[in-house]
Amino acid sequence: MPVQHGILIRPPVEANSVLLNVTEGCKWNKCKFCGVYRYQPYWVRPLELVFKEIEFYAKVYGREFVDKVFLAGGSALSAPTDHLVQIIEKVAETFPNTVKPGGRISSYAKNHDILRKSPEELRRLKEAGLKIVYMGLESGSDKILKMMRKGTNVYGQIKASKKCMDAGIELSLYIILGLGGIPLSEEHALKTAEALNKINPHKFRFRTLNILPISDLWAERDTFPICPPWMIIKEELTILENLGDHVTSEVYNDHISNYVDIEGKLREDKEAMIRYLRILLKDPMIKKLKQKI
Repeated sequence: MPVQHGILIRPPVEANSVLLNVTEGCKWNKCKFCGVYRYQPYWVRPLELVFKEIEFYAKVYGREFVDKVFLAGGSALSAPTDHLVQIIEKVAETFPNTVKPGGRISSYAKNHDILRKSPEELRRLKEAGLKIVYMGLESGSDKILKMMRKGTNVYGQIKASKKCMDAGIELSLYIILGLGGIPLSEEHALKTAEALNKINPHKFRFRTLNILPISDLWAERDTFPICPPWMIIKEELTILENLGDHVTSEVYNDHISNYVDIEGKLREDKEAMIRYLRILLKDPMIKKLKQKI
């Protein structure tokens, strides 16, 4: 069976995972900074098609050799809960190592999708085998979220995050450095730290804003006040400096867009990460770095 689908993206950490499209496109598909799925229709893939694809991957990779499966699609968790549970159970049955220590079944998640599901539905997904979801917080500033047409506010992001974690699902949040541009750089950093203090996610990952031709923001590339690299680094430093001691998240810079690659656990490594960024910002060469655009 040839595997056919549209655009398929995944987090860098899922590079060695089997990628299984549950949905095509993005149900929201309006974020100004994205545009990945702008010209691809959204739809939920039929169970029969997904099941055939699972069996195809079992033949290609071997049932005993797969321990990570990523449920792909911009809005995978927008699919009906019963639909998702059947897919997750099929994955766990076909690839039993995904639900053993060291394995995982994971997915992107939008806060809209989490908020639409009841606590019971989320627990069903967890019990079926869903281990972790990756959700875009992007910013803790309502002003920036509105400007970038995220379709939600910080209250909704916090509520969805806590709802997910309360169900026992591991949460990894994305933060886009530079998303507010130069004028909102400080607000972006301080408000994002404020949101993280309220959520205390299992993990959060930094990304740096790149204005890509596929995004609606591309039309504003000559007028949008892009943050220079040193300001991007300063945003990350400000966020870390303003996190309370109760925040125990793991921190990652696992994307090519970033200017630094520090990572660690806040409880053990926070001061070392802060110290490194402060030293970096004192380097005069940092001011000469060019933007990754």
